[in-house]
Parts: sequence; structure tokens; C-alpha cells
Amino acid sequence: MHRDFLLEIGTEEIPAGVLPRALEDLKRLAVELLADVRLACGRVQTMGTPRRLALFIDGLETAQGDLVQEVTGPPRSVALGSDGRPSRALEKFCERYASRPEDVTFVQKDKGEYAVLKRIEKGRRTEDILSERLPDLILSIPFRKSMRWSTSEIRFVRPIQWILALYDGQPLRVRVGGIISADTTMGHRVLAGQRPLPVRSSGDYRRVLQEHGVVLDPRERESRILDEVGRLAEEVGGVLVPDADLLETLVFLNEYPVPLRGGFDPGFLALPQEVLTAPMKGHQKCFPIYEKGGGGLLPFFIAVSNNRPEDPSRIQKGMERVLKARLEDARFFFREDTRKPLSENLERLRGVIFHKKLGTSYDKVQRIGELSGFLGKEICPEMLPQLQRAAELCKADLVTQMVGEFPELQGVMGGIYAACGGEDPRVAQAIREHYLPVAAEGVLPESIPGAVLSLADKMDTVVGFFGVGNPVTGNSDPFQLRRRTIGILRIMLHHEIEIPLSGFIRKSEDILGARLRKDPRSVLAEVADFFRQRTQSLLLARGFPYDTLDAVLAQGLERIPDSYSRILALHEMRTRDADFEKLLVGCKRAFNILQQAKREFRFCDERLPLSLSDCEEGPEKALLGAILELEERVMRAMEEKRYREVLQALVGLKEPVDRFFDGVMVLVDDVGQRERRLRLLSRTSWLFQQFADFSKIAF
Repeated sequence: MHRDFLLEIGTEEIPAGVLPRALEDLKRLAVELLADVRLACGRVQTMGTPRRLALFIDGLETAQGDLVQEVTGPPRSVALGSDGRPSRALEKFCERYASRPEDVTFVQKDKGEYAVLKRIEKGRRTEDILSERLPDLILSIPFRKSMRWSTSEIRFVRPIQWILALYDGQPLRVRVGGIISADTTMGHRVLAGQRPLPVRSSGDYRRVLQEHGVVLDPRERESRILDEVGRLAEEVGGVLVPDADLLETLVFLNEYPVPLRGGFDPGFLALPQEVLTAPMKGHQKCFPIYEKGGGGLLPFFIAVSNNRPEDPSRIQKGMERVLKARLEDARFFFREDTRKPLSENLERLRGVIFHKKLGTSYDKVQRIGELSGFLGKEICPEMLPQLQRAAELCKADLVTQMVGEFPELQGVMGGIYAACGGEDPRVAQAIREHYLPVAAEGVLPESIPGAVLSLADKMDTVVGFFGVGNPVTGNSDPFQLRRRTIGILRIMLHHEIEIPLSGFIRKSEDILGARLRKDPRSVLAEVADFFRQRTQSLLLARGFPYDTLDAVLAQGLERIPDSYSRILALHEMRTRDADFEKLLVGCKRAFNILQQAKREFRFCDERLPLSLSDCEEGPEKALLGAILELEERVMRAMEEKRYREVLQALVGLKEPVDRFFDGVMVLVDDVGQRERRLRLLSRTSWLFQQFADFSKIAF
């Protein structure tokens, strides 16, 4: 039989940024627990609000199945005496497992017949297992920061206030610290008051919460917010521009979301758009309203209340009053910051510590300038003056009042202030873009100077922290080196920047100079390997098979767009050409034979001269002839980066390679024959290795 299970962990308000991951982890841990205790079930899902994490398990078995285990004992020759009676060894084996010799059967194994006992572990009741294991499940939910409260020794993201646990409508006894589970929940803190609400089942639980001011399902809260915000924006002739991060925050900040529209003085619209939206979104968690058709801002905003107010105008006026104060601050900061040129802030960067081992922000600006100059000479020499000016000013907004109040505007305000100060528009755009992308899949710099400046800034950070002994370790990445490295890769791919990676890293090392605490050669190796790992992660997420990536990246990751082009060509060829896939089987066979020859015959894999006259008539001569015919064509196509043509040409070797392996034994006793055939295989393998290490391909 099957029953439904409900667990609710009631807490003080959990931060909105923590909840989505906590719900994912709760579901994952529940699935792992059920697998561990051998309990089958139907759907497992989680939902939650700031005050509760809820776990639903449908169709949960009422008991474990019996576990049958086989235990192997002594061999028959030891288990039985010459008279066929049980030996002392067999009796001791049976005593250990509370069994008798007559319970033993003899089973044929690889090394003979052995005594075997079948042990049956009776399945336990589901409610007993859950009562025993749920406390550990609850306390094992991982949080970046946990807390203790009162005299309790347990830790959780916020103090646990109640626990609801129901199995088939019956309460389970679960104790976590001083909290003992019951069959009651709590409604909305304001709309329902602080009184326990009885719950009889999973379905009843959702009804009770709905009636007492709690929208449990995050998807329903999101739908309510979007529908009502869209309607309120439409009423004033505006439109909502989606902001996924803000929407998620509001979904997990409220149990009963009620959008309310407010307005502000249109005079504020004279400020740059970002100056207005930063306090709206960042401080007040409000949606700006935009003109339809991609226009500017309208003098309205939409906030989301966690309440159903009797008089919405009171809340609206309060929100307008607070936002007005924020906008007044922003206007003051903007006015004060623009009283002087952005360049006058440079000296103040000497007092801003970037990192104690890597110096000040002023030091970083100098390094970025030199590194971007190195890149610019290769990538955009015609824009080198603008690039150098952008590098000089790129961090100058860090000491402005606006960025001090709204750190998320760093770079953005630098670009705005540069434009206000009369700088070249290309300089302003590069400053504005140089932090991009700010997320793994975020928007990329579109201008070439912005891309180059971003590359220089990110590489200086990555090499710097590896060089002072602060690399990424496990899940710890406090300086976001993974994100920065992914950013470098995406920018290089997007703009097809072919700067050699090792030269880029070495130049950054040279500029860092004495600040490096480690040997530059080891730093180069570590950073290059880190880039290889991030490349694999990035391209695996795009759907490329791991062995295709391994095959190409085994040849090194030097020019990133070039490596990507080879990966793409190999992936397409493997996908569409069955003959090519079969050819790779022959390549791998050649590689394995060469490896065996090196071990057993000390074969030296050198490209010694080999002519048609050296080969026997038949498959040997046919294979070498095909290789000689293709080599020049393949190498020319490789130089010109016509990789699809390279692979198509290599397909022409399938037939001679197949005939060679069908008609020729390579590792023969005759030394002369063996060496000649190994040299032929070595030459074949070398031709393929010019493109990728096909031995990495899995079949």
C-alpha cells in the first residue's frame, strides 16, 4: 500500500536569496534518504515561503521490502569433514549469523564451492523510519550561514518555530532540538494571527494555508506578481521590463504578494535611467515602469506588499516617501560627483585596497593599462589611444558618492561620468562595459575596447590570485575566479579574439612582477589548466560530448576560438558521418598498437622516412599511398583553418586503414616487418594528431 507524506519546517523569516537553493537541497536530500532506506514513492516536490519549507512525497510505501543478503562462508572442503558432517569452522560461521548448518547451501564460485547463508532483514514500518531519520534530514540542509538560538546546540538558517509531519493523515513524532512535531501549522503572520491551525492531510494543508493568507507555491506567487504588475503598468500606459533576479527576490520575500503602484516627481527623470532604477530595484525592491516601445522611464513604480491592506493608499504613500528620499540622495550624489572630471578621482584610488597581497585599486589600474595596451596592439591598434584612456579611468568611479551608495553601479557610473565630462564616446562605452559579463551567462561587452578592457581586468585578477596562493579550492571561490575565467572565454569566443592564451597569462605575470608569491612557471601551468577546466564546463553545458572536448583540448588550449572551431567541426562530423565514426575506431586501434609496441619492443615513435618502395604490395603500400596523397592537402587546410575540409579528407583514409588492419599483422616476430608497419601506423596516427588526439574518443 502507498500513502502520502507531508513535512513542514516552520521558521523565522528566511532570507529570499537562500530559499530557492534550500528547497532544491531539501528535495535532493529527501530523494537520497528514500533510496538509502529502500522506500519507493511517487512524486517528491518542495514548496516554500519565507516562514516555511514544505516537503511533499506522494505514494510512499507503508514499509520497506525485506532485504535478502547472501553471506559467503568457508569452502566446502573446510566446511565439511571427511564424513560429510559440519566442521567446527562451519558451525562458527553459522553462530556468527544466528543460523544453523542445515540453513547453509553450497554455491559454485570462481574458485570452487562455498558455503552460503541467505539472511533476510525484515522491512521496517515507514513511520518508524521517518521518525528516526527526519531530524538528520532537516539539520543536513546546507546553508552558507547558519545560526544557533536560545540554549539549543542545533544550527539552522533561522530559528525553527514549529514542525508539521503527517504520514497518511496521522502525525509523526519528530524531535529537533527542543521542537516536537505536531499536526498544526501557522498562517500569515499578519493576516492569520499567531495561532496554531490544525491540518489533516496534504490537500488540507494547502487549503488551510490559502484560507489564512499564505500562497505556498512559488510559481503561483510569481504568476500573481507578474499578472498584477502588468495590469498596473498598463493602466498608466507603461510596460514591465522583465528582471528575473528582482522577480525571484520578491517571490521568496512574500507569503501573500500584493503589488501596489506608486509615483514620483517627474523631475527626477532628468537623471540617468540607471541612477533611478538602482534605488528602486536594489533598495526598495520595486519594479520601474517603462514607456512602451523601448522608451524611457515613466514616473511610476510598482512595489509588492506582503499583506492585503484595508487602505492601500497608506502603504503607497509610505513607499513613495521612502523612494523620494532615496531619489533625492541619488540626485545629490550625481550632482556632487559631476562637479569635477572623473580623472580627478585617480589619486584617491591609492587609498582603496584591492587586496592586501595585490595592492591598491590604483595599482590595479596601472596593471590593467599595461595589459590592455599589450592586447590592444594586436586586437585594435587603431583604437589604442581610446583604449588606454578607458583603462586609466575604468576604476575612477569606485570613489564616487554614487557608487559608494550603490556598488552595483560600478562601471556604469564611470561610463556616465566619462560621457558627462566630454570623454570620447568609445572611452565611455569601454568603461561602462569592462565589468561585463557580471554573471556566467550575462551580457557581454559589445565594443572591442570594452571587450579588451574586460579581458585585461579579469586576467589580472585570475593570475593575481593564483600567483599569491589564493586559487579556487573545492566549492570555495571567494574572488569569483570561475566566473571571471568563463567571462574571458566567452568574450574571446564572441569577438573571435585569437590572442595566444599562454602569452596572455605570461604578460599578466610579468606585469604583476614581484607581487607574485609563487614561481611563474607553476602559476602559468595552474592558470592554463584552470582555463582548460572552465572551457570543458562551458562547452559541456552547450551540449558537446566530453570525449570530443578531451580529444581537441588534449592538443592544448592556446587560441580559444580556434579550439572551439575544431571542437565544433569534430562534433558535426561525428554527428552526421557514420564512416568517420568507424574511421576513429581504426585510429584508436593504431594508437593502442603503438602504445603496446613502445612497452614491449621499445618502439621509438619517430617520423622516420618511409617511401612506397619500402612497403609490401597490397594493404601496406595502399595505406602509405593514401597518406602521401592526403598529407599536403590536410596540412594546408589546417593552416587555413578549414577544419571541416580536414576531417572530410581524413574520411578518405577509412578504406585503406580498414584493409590494412584486415590484411596485415603488425606485431610480428620479424623485426624488419614489424618496424616498417609500426612506422606506417605512426605516420597515420601523426596525420590524425594534427587535428586532435582521437585516442580520447570513447566508443
